[in-house]
Order: sequence, then C-alpha cells, then structure tokens
Amino acid sequence: MKKALSVVTVLGILIFSACQSKTIDPKIPGKWAGYQWMVEGNDSGRDVSGVTFSFEENGNYNANYGDQIEKGTYYTENDKLYTKGEGQIEKMVKYQLTGSDTLMIEMNRQGTYEQLYLKRN
Repeated sequence: MKKALSVVTVLGILIFSACQSKTIDPKIPGKWAGYQWMVEGNDSGRDVSGVTFSFEENGNYNANYGDQIEKGTYYTENDKLYTKGEGQIEKMVKYQLTGSDTLMIEMNRQGTYEQLYLKRN
C-alpha cells in the first residue's frame, strides 16, 4: 500500500510540474537591436545593424537577422532563453542582462562560441 501511494505521489508531482506554465523573465520583453557579434572572443566583423528581436509579454517573439525572419514563442528558465520558431525545433541559448538596456546572448554554433550583444530600443 505504501509503495502504491508513493508511486501515485510521484506521478502527481510530475504531472503538476509538467502542467505549470512557462516563465518569462520580466526584463526580456521589448524591442532589441544588435550592436556587436563576437566569435571566440573576437569581433566577428558581421554587420549586426539588421539584427533585431522583439519579445512580447505573452511569450511570442519576432527576430530579424538581416535577410532572415523568424517568429514563434519563447520562455526563460534560470539563465537560459528557449525559442521555438514556427516550423522549427526548440533552441536554447544562455542570456545575461546588464542593467535594463543590454542583453547578451551566448551561443554554441557547431562548436564555436559566439556572443551577440543587443541594446533595448
């Protein structure tokens, strides 16, 4: 009987935690524009003037990488930002906010460490 009760309790906890809504860091929503892209600690030389992100409080986002546009849903967990573009798989990057106007996104793109810096518009 105790074993069955333990199993039911564990299943209840798992179901409850799976049903909880995704969280959004309240500092993320807003419009962001790229100003620097680093690769392995060096300036990539990429033109980031066309890189923009718009994160909405309802969990939707739009991203523009110059000639590439992406939209979908997002959420945050600890220092990680999860995005799922329409028709794509979920992606995860680390993020760090500095003050209220700078967002740094850390990526590992095929084994290459990259950092994208964005300013709030």
